[in-house]
Amino acid sequence: MTKDKTGVQLNQGHTSTDDYITRKYVLPLLRDEKMRNKLIEEHRACPVGKAPALHKGQPGVEHSKELRTVLDKLRRQPMAVKKYITVCKKDFEDYRIGIVSGVRGQPVKILEESFSSEEACEHAIFLKRVVELLERYAE
Repeated sequence: MTKDKTGVQLNQGHTSTDDYITRKYVLPLLRDEKMRNKLIEEHRACPVGKAPALHKGQPGVEHSKELRTVLDKLRRQPMAVKKYITVCKKDFEDYRIGIVSGVRGQPVKILEESFSSEEACEHAIFLKRVVELLERYAE
């Protein structure tokens, strides 16, 4: 006789909360074409943000509240569900998108498309994640 897994074992509390946050706060930002394009442009301009250069007096670059909301959602995706990562093949020349398997010890699948900077690769990952999120929640 096998016992069914409990809600705790299935992580249902987190999954339900994450789904609610996605529907209430993230999807309205991405489904509005004007806002989505604004967020894409903001991310393209500065994919990873920048810390302030304290010794030179330069301010940091912080993403808008809306972009942080979307990024927080995209970064919460479990490792086992086609999570994208940046893979550096050659410093300052060749960056690729990798897909982790979610299984410890399994190699990362590296996609063929090459990017000349880490920022360009990060932005390509962002675009892939946005498209996949919108497809997953298509109504």
